[in-house]
Amino acid sequence: MNWHYAEHGQQIGPVTDEQLSQLFQTGKIDAETLVWREGLPDWISYRQAKSPSPQRPGIQSSSPAVESSPNKRENICAECGQYFPDDELVSLNKTLVCAQCKPVFLQRMAEGVPTAGAAGLWREGKKLVTRSETPFPDRCVKCNAPANGFRLKRVLYWQHPAYYLLLLCNILILLIVVLIVRKKAVLYIGLCEAHRKQRKIALIACSMGMLGGVALIIGGAVSQSGWLVLAGAVIFLAGAIWGILKGRTIAATKIDKENVWIGGVCHEFLDQLPER
Repeated sequence: MNWHYAEHGQQIGPVTDEQLSQLFQTGKIDAETLVWREGLPDWISYRQAKSPSPQRPGIQSSSPAVESSPNKRENICAECGQYFPDDELVSLNKTLVCAQCKPVFLQRMAEGVPTAGAAGLWREGKKLVTRSETPFPDRCVKCNAPANGFRLKRVLYWQHPAYYLLLLCNILILLIVVLIVRKKAVLYIGLCEAHRKQRKIALIACSMGMLGGVALIIGGAVSQSGWLVLAGAVIFLAGAIWGILKGRTIAATKIDKENVWIGGVCHEFLDQLPER
């Protein structure tokens, strides 16, 4: 099955169904991007295309400028990974599933088979657990508000804290060992508009503070002013700390060969996930 999608008012494609899903996972397109394939009477949003019945009534159009999707809150089914309006999903074991997947999900629960959570997400206490390359539901991880299709790519690294004991020997040895043993995970998290703005402001303030601190340190070194050097160091550290505290979204608390343990997710988001 070949698809076309709209980008900056232009029609792009054809791409396969797998390629279209990959474009969504990597953030190239979002849930509201208009897509079309042969047999559809109109361009529809990606989230409609991934629902069981994408052929909804609409005004026929040969241009991706017309959007026919209603402005409804939608979420993702934990079993099939497709988007549905909230009123078409049912919560079972703190997991959202669609009507078609409900019998299968109930059978798995009755048999004691672990459920996948929101398309591969579950929780352990205050930590979210998932696998690398997993796209998150269309909810903000910081406040659980609708993310409106936005996904932020986060590349996370983790190594066992015991390796930091190498700092007692030599910082260069620590850096080399960390680069070798650290584990990596890639996630695509949802962020609402408010938290996207907050993160952007924090990163700008961080950059300006660090650059200003460096400038003062250099100026103090040239003028041999210890006070300028000290002020520059304080401003540099303040900018870096501010960026870390206000700009951070999630953090990996553990990564193994299969799963990623994530901290920094709000409890409202976690409450929708099954616990293991």
